[in-house]
Amino acid sequence: MKLDYNKRIYIIIACLLAYAAIIWYQTWVTLVRDGSEYRKRVEKLKKETEPIEPVRGFIFADGGEMLAGSLPEYDVALDFYWTTIPEGPKRIKNIPEDTIKKYFGPNGEGSRALANAYTDPTKNKKSADAWGSEILKAYGKREKSGHQVFRALPYLDYKRLRQQPYFNKTRYQNGIIAQERAHRYRPYGERRMASATIGTVYTKDQDSIRRAGQGLRGIELGYNDYLAGTQGLGYGLKVRGKIENVTITPPVDGANVHTTIDIEMQHILDEELGRRILDLNAAAGWAAFVEVKTGKIRAISNLSRNGSVCVEDYNHLFEDLVDPGSTFKTVSYMVMLDDGKITPETIVDTENNSSNAPHPWVYYKHPISDDHPVGVVTANKAIEQSSNIAVAKLAVAAYDNNPQQYLDGLERIGFLNDRELNDSDRAQIKQVGYLKELAFRREFPGAKAARHRQMSGKSWSKLSLAQISYGYETQIPGIYMLQFYNAIANNGKMLRPYIVDYVEKDGKVLYEQEPTVINKKICKDETLKAVRHALECVVNSGTAAGRPRNHPRGYQEAVKSQRVSIAGKTGTAQRRNEATGGFKGAGHNVSFVGYFPADNPQYCGIVVINTNGSGISAAGGGWMAGPVFKHFAEQVYALRGHRTMKDIAPDTIAHEPHVKAKANTVQAISGTMPNVKGMGAADALMMLETAGYTNVKVNGYGKVASVTQQNGNVIINLK
Repeated sequence: MKLDYNKRIYIIIACLLAYAAIIWYQTWVTLVRDGSEYRKRVEKLKKETEPIEPVRGFIFADGGEMLAGSLPEYDVALDFYWTTIPEGPKRIKNIPEDTIKKYFGPNGEGSRALANAYTDPTKNKKSADAWGSEILKAYGKREKSGHQVFRALPYLDYKRLRQQPYFNKTRYQNGIIAQERAHRYRPYGERRMASATIGTVYTKDQDSIRRAGQGLRGIELGYNDYLAGTQGLGYGLKVRGKIENVTITPPVDGANVHTTIDIEMQHILDEELGRRILDLNAAAGWAAFVEVKTGKIRAISNLSRNGSVCVEDYNHLFEDLVDPGSTFKTVSYMVMLDDGKITPETIVDTENNSSNAPHPWVYYKHPISDDHPVGVVTANKAIEQSSNIAVAKLAVAAYDNNPQQYLDGLERIGFLNDRELNDSDRAQIKQVGYLKELAFRREFPGAKAARHRQMSGKSWSKLSLAQISYGYETQIPGIYMLQFYNAIANNGKMLRPYIVDYVEKDGKVLYEQEPTVINKKICKDETLKAVRHALECVVNSGTAAGRPRNHPRGYQEAVKSQRVSIAGKTGTAQRRNEATGGFKGAGHNVSFVGYFPADNPQYCGIVVINTNGSGISAAGGGWMAGPVFKHFAEQVYALRGHRTMKDIAPDTIAHEPHVKAKANTVQAISGTMPNVKGMGAADALMMLETAGYTNVKVNGYGKVASVTQQNGNVIINLK
């Protein structure tokens, strides 16, 4: 019995050894004897695999309107070489000559399909006969490279073409080759409606490293990791003489970014700012409005004049480093009040009065001037009348012996920061004069840091204190000024403005942004009360009041409104001439920054206009930039339920908000609404936009369950 047991053990061991030997032998065969052949096959498979592009995520406005979406374009060619080689035992051609003559001969259905390929009729430049002759000629040549038919054919046009006679056959029966290319579609126009903020993506030929369709600027770049998705991998496998696409790894589509933009407010701002730039023959203008309590950017516009129209070029509001001018006086006023250096009733003599021509106050051999005489004024009146001399004199009297105290006051407010500073941030500012890393750059990748002039820096001079106090020697992107005034409107709480609300995919929120507090309290309560009073005076009786129609010097519209109370500050600053480094010949940046309603602020905004090229020498923020703010405030105040548009005087608002007027026009022209039921969101949006319905909102996720119209909007309900 014991022998039998031992024999079995030996047999098992022998079998295991034999099995190991077989495994070792097969490993040797695979890795050594046939290794080179297998490696060649792997390399060949690698070469034949191709990336499968995901669908880039969409960017939406606050109400669900699409601001940017991914709908591919196609380069379309016809292959008549490989598809006409006889195959199989019966030597059959995939595309025989009689088929081509049938579809592309006189009155051929294939020719007509090509002639009407584009939904936009202006792009259909060849007749059916011309297309027929071209295709017949191409069939005769049978070039290996194929015959190019279309470049960048839009997504829906391509899908429609594939449903037409001849083109609705398989690739091996019609020879069609379609190369998909990434295309970013913006329904409101490529260079309007916050396009500089939304950003752009790389095109096919722009970069050899980053693949086409990846974020290049703006939100597209800042949130590219969410929007881009993940590439898949696939290859073509020949099965029964035909190539079948095989997916190795499926692509993962990108997530959707939802912004804080209010599409109606955006329309109003674009229209008002663009109109004012053209009226003044100015070079450019930029503006933004935020929701006071949250810091959400509801509208942002960066326009440059291009002949008789205005277009978005880049984000001036975040990327232009400019002297802020008189809007900075409010900052100086706040610091002096908070430090107890002045009160609103402190008297200052500008040495100018209404009986003499304005003349400068010379400080360290440098003239500081006012554009109109104000005489002896209180500190409050100095802000109301925007006196350079008065503010400079007050600042010098308060801080000449200790300018650092003034600079510490600016830091205390948090005016030039985009976050609450830590010790490292403060040390960096002291060393280089600005923050190197900005929180703003997540949403606005091109954002520039505000330049803090420091006493330790080489550029500090005896003039610096006076110059800074009324808005020079400090390079500030406009967003920082808007941030500061919003803090005034928000009872002293400073929030960082933001534009991305949340990111979602398939109904799941991946990222949600909350308001960021930079400074819980920028100043004392009594200081804030005095500052807000001064800003109301600016609009009611100061540089933003304008002149009534019966004024002996003529009517001049500015910011003061009979419809909604507004508070804020005007600004006029000379622009630096980039060619000379000086100020001569570059015009001015004129501005107004403020909030409305003054007694219960809901929105805060800034409007800046670059007057270069306008030929206007007597520039002023009140009458040049102010009307844009006023018209925007009146229309938004009406739209938000306070009044109807009929309540707004015709000479104040000459038109209804663009969004509603446009929607009504579209309904009259477009005729029958296309049937999009059952489509995905991308197809439905594109179909409706193509048909002229530009005000489209999307609710839910999945396929289109129903489409309704309400208040000039088309509402797509997904389920």
